[in-house]
Amino acid sequence: MANFRGISPSNTEESVIERLPVMQRGVSQLLFNYLPFRTVDWEDGLAIVQLGNVRFSTIWEEDRKTTLLHEISESFDRWTMRGGRVDVAFPNPMQEPDRYCVGAPESIEAAVLPAALICQRCGQLIFDKKTKYEKSLCPHCESPRIHQIPFVFVHGCGELVPIEEWIPATKKNADTGALETTKHPIRCPQCEQGTNLYIPGRSDRVKDMKVVCRKCNIQVLDRFTARCHRCLKRFTKEGTYASGEQSSGTIVSALAMRLARYSASDTYYPQTLSVLRLDKPRLSSVDDEISSTLYRILPRSRRPDATVSASDSIKALSERLKIAEAMGDTAEYARLLARIGEIATGKVDAPAFVDRGLLDSISQDLEKGIKESLAFRGTVTTVSAEEKARTEGGTSNLLALEVARLRASIGIDELLYVDDLPIITATFGYTRRHFEPTYEELGAKNLPVQIRAFPPVQKTAAQRLGRIDLVGTVPVLAREGEHEGIFMSLNPQRIIEWLALNGIVLPHPQLPNVARILAALEPIDHDRYYDSIWQLPTRRMVYGLVHSLSHAAMRAITRYAGIDRTSVAEYIFLPLLGCVVYDSSSSFKLGGVATLVRDHLAAFLRNIADDSVECLYDPDCSDHVGACHGCLHSPEISCRVFNHGLSRAFLLGGHAPWADVSTETRITGYWEMAGQG
Repeated sequence: MANFRGISPSNTEESVIERLPVMQRGVSQLLFNYLPFRTVDWEDGLAIVQLGNVRFSTIWEEDRKTTLLHEISESFDRWTMRGGRVDVAFPNPMQEPDRYCVGAPESIEAAVLPAALICQRCGQLIFDKKTKYEKSLCPHCESPRIHQIPFVFVHGCGELVPIEEWIPATKKNADTGALETTKHPIRCPQCEQGTNLYIPGRSDRVKDMKVVCRKCNIQVLDRFTARCHRCLKRFTKEGTYASGEQSSGTIVSALAMRLARYSASDTYYPQTLSVLRLDKPRLSSVDDEISSTLYRILPRSRRPDATVSASDSIKALSERLKIAEAMGDTAEYARLLARIGEIATGKVDAPAFVDRGLLDSISQDLEKGIKESLAFRGTVTTVSAEEKARTEGGTSNLLALEVARLRASIGIDELLYVDDLPIITATFGYTRRHFEPTYEELGAKNLPVQIRAFPPVQKTAAQRLGRIDLVGTVPVLAREGEHEGIFMSLNPQRIIEWLALNGIVLPHPQLPNVARILAALEPIDHDRYYDSIWQLPTRRMVYGLVHSLSHAAMRAITRYAGIDRTSVAEYIFLPLLGCVVYDSSSSFKLGGVATLVRDHLAAFLRNIADDSVECLYDPDCSDHVGACHGCLHSPEISCRVFNHGLSRAFLLGGHAPWADVSTETRITGYWEMAGQG
């Protein structure tokens, strides 16, 4: 377990920190939920706190950071290309990797949010700082039910401002007409006091939050508004919107802050990513048809094992050889021994790559996908799910036939139990107001959202690790683990036939089936979250099919593996026409997926075909996109592409998700033709 501590900004000494109250939370929560600059409830709702500086339990060595920092760099490039901004506090991940500190979080500091108080009984506003954090009574009704105002102002640049007596605003300079920063007090204009103000009613709707003076019986505010001082200072420095008369409507929209509840998603969107480790030594040679084709597509210099030395591979394989011998697994022992012999003698896994024309048609994102697919095939331990159920779970012949029938009806070509999927999960920053690079405000469109960095590593945190050189580095919260899951893939020939039924005939009939499919996919190099997937005719079909099957499996696995929906994740291997659905809850295996495969494999497959593709919002959902939170959608931390490209129509058939609901555009579902041919 990990924890976070409540401290005041002035109490930073180690001896003081250790005496402060502590809340216990798991490492997963520190990675995804309890993150720097987020506002959360303190234990039992005693207060609203804002989280701050992070302490690490372990720090990654420099050579481990390369893959992760490369992914972060690509995320920044994509974000800025689509109109967003990146905090200047972020160093260039590829040019200055030493200015990043990557590690597993141990604890995080917390400070009470400096917000005004409100009486839950009469709505009285209290701005007296002397009693803000002490137990006291309402000055009007003497009720002890006094809490912080649970609303904050947020802006797309990442600023968050609590409601206090003075609200950030802007004013025009009398001489130049330029806008300047100022603050307006929440006070009655008649009695010029703030001690008699209250918010009538108990509605949490922003439009109902009006401020009234109890003494003068007049409305002081009809709504709360604020302007972002940080952005105005940036505009002034950059020369943008220098004059109040120039695009005055636009600058008002650009500076406008939104009022939202402190715990609402508008106030905090973590920036996370999941990466498959590609540099593990290979455990097996590439001997199946699809993998051999993928391997031959890549030039030799860019094959996944080109950077792994023979000695490292033999060392890793020898460790697994000892484990296999200790467990008495003679088959695995013989396979590993043969693989060591192949590496020692310099045996080549596959012949030269296929014709040059095919290579020219493979985009950058597919080359990366091929490398990930080959790394999965060669470095991850997998076993047939049906064989595991038979040998370890005692599956009867009748039940084995039922599993085979269900697998065929769903159209699954390969079903494997995955024992050690090597995934790096990291959170490197956050946004407010929106999770997309741009947002709209007061009629203005394409206002930029900024990815903000976490606070730099403090001296006390660096000293605890014995690494004073880490002071001032930008923290990235990361965890690397080997996860158990289930791999499912689809048959290339059947997908080609399915595409033909939907009017897409693939060229290059002389090529292997999987190569024909990959050659036809439109490039999507700068859209790693598949925002524009509906505009790509072939890719939306192939990716949508695999992705929708993955999400159906994610729903089913939560029922039979005892895993919460937020602890199930996916990894799409498009070149393999498959996916892995895995338990992401911790860095060690809990055994829930293994139990599912041994004892509930038939029920799991049946649930994918039936319950997992049902939606309580039908027929409205099926008549539109065919995917929503009632069926295929998963929590944001579970889906790497934020639920883009999903539709039950790919599986069941129905209205094309990219077409207007008023049209009759329909697609034939993969399950409608599964089992044919």
